[in-house]
Amino acid sequence: MKHFSADIVPAREEHQAHPVPTAKAGLPTLLDACFTNLTQTADDNDAATKAPLLQAITELALIERGALRPGSRRGQKALRIARLSMAHRLIAQHLAQPDLSPAMVANLLGISLRHLHVLFEAAEMSFSETVTAMRIRESCRLRLETPERAIPVIAQHSGFESPATFDRAFTSAA
Repeated sequence: MKHFSADIVPAREEHQAHPVPTAKAGLPTLLDACFTNLTQTADDNDAATKAPLLQAITELALIERGALRPGSRRGQKALRIARLSMAHRLIAQHLAQPDLSPAMVANLLGISLRHLHVLFEAAEMSFSETVTAMRIRESCRLRLETPERAIPVIAQHSGFESPATFDRAFTSAA
């Protein structure tokens, strides 16, 4: 007889798959976020970035097939990684909005504001640090692609509330 980990659901004909988490970002959306983030890091040689995403994709697929319980430690870890990936995608999608906030992203993800902050506590950067870093990268990209654009216009298109905020962000990042 095979031994199964406590996280793995033994395959039985009468066994039914566990329900998918009811958050707005369901498993297909979370899987898509992980795949997108993985393809965006394809050129990176940083295995530390890719490994958790690959593991999360595997675990989410097992959850989807009913072979892994979403409430297990492995399932919860995969869902955390996937929700963080989705949060990054949502931030990128709404980056140009100066009123981008943790509450907005939590609402779009279908999780509590506290849960969103817990996701970012385990990450390298906080929510605000992530937003600022993404806005700085976007500003640099816009400046390189359209050098004729005025800095205040680039700041606005990158989501900075004002040129002064833009300047402070660049100064503190340097």
